[in-house]
Amino acid sequence: MGAVLLAPVGLAVIFSPPTVAEDSLPGVLLNASGWLAFFTCVAVRVWATLYVGGRKDRELQTEGPYSISRNPLYVGSFAFAFAMACFLKSIVFGTALLFGILLYLQFVVRAEEHFLQLRFQEDYRNYCRRTPRFWPSWSSFQTPPMISVELKRLKQEVKRLCRSAALIIALQVVLNFRGSESWPRWFAVW
Repeated sequence: MGAVLLAPVGLAVIFSPPTVAEDSLPGVLLNASGWLAFFTCVAVRVWATLYVGGRKDRELQTEGPYSISRNPLYVGSFAFAFAMACFLKSIVFGTALLFGILLYLQFVVRAEEHFLQLRFQEDYRNYCRRTPRFWPSWSSFQTPPMISVELKRLKQEVKRLCRSAALIIALQVVLNFRGSESWPRWFAVW
């Protein structure tokens, strides 16, 4: 859903004049923020996958990252989206991203929460009372001394993250070309 909404906006931004030069101080700071958000995405998604991979619909996950946030995989995904917004340096993309996140919260997250409510009933209600939806509550962190990891699911997540990293690296290359006079500017998006 996010790619369908954001890809056309991202392409329009890429083929429009840059509003912030890549080599300016704001450009460097936005790129640094983008990389920080991307590495946050990687860390959070791998950590969450270690706990949930392959068990999501069979048992309620309440330990590790799931003890501090009910949706750590979404937190990681939102960090990736924020990274893209930082790299693109565009108000239009940021606005589209905000709209996409609101749609995701309204439909996808609510549908998943509804499913978990039906599946795990009172256990899920208790979990919701003690664990914030997104913003982590570090004081409630708990984890067992050992966890069982499904390597197949972890491998799938690592592949997904490698594709995300390749996308960001390719975007960085394109955005460096975007600043040159020869780059096509088909749109007037900022």
